[in-house]
Amino acid sequence: MKHLITITLLLALFSAGCRDTSKPKDLPKLYPCTITIMQGGVPLAEAAVELAAVGEGVKYRSSSFTDASGRAVMSTYGFPGVPAGKYKVIVKKTLVDGTVEYRTVEAEYSDAETTPYEIEVTGKGKSAATFDVGKAIKIELPQE
Repeated sequence: MKHLITITLLLALFSAGCRDTSKPKDLPKLYPCTITIMQGGVPLAEAAVELAAVGEGVKYRSSSFTDASGRAVMSTYGFPGVPAGKYKVIVKKTLVDGTVEYRTVEAEYSDAETTPYEIEVTGKGKSAATFDVGKAIKIELPQE
């Protein structure tokens, strides 16, 4: 699993460096959106946050990583902001200890089908919300 994450990150960085920096023609207007993730009342740093559109219409997923204060400034296709719409909030974080990888956020928050959290980006001002993913866990992920 560690290798899969490393390969995925390298491909993302390579793609970002090689991609066309112009906005896709079908990318809708983007609006500021900030998500703060807490874990047991404490800011959760270095967590991946993704917004998955609810319903039809929005095809791009927005994403970011949290900083030391648990704050993620969302972007879409590498551009700051999120298209107007309703989204499921997905949160993932893993920890690598030697050769073992652990999930540190409950699995329910890592899937659009099971996460209880949603946010609506209206395009009227800045959208912001805070979510708590419960107590910290350390569950070993299967080795590949």
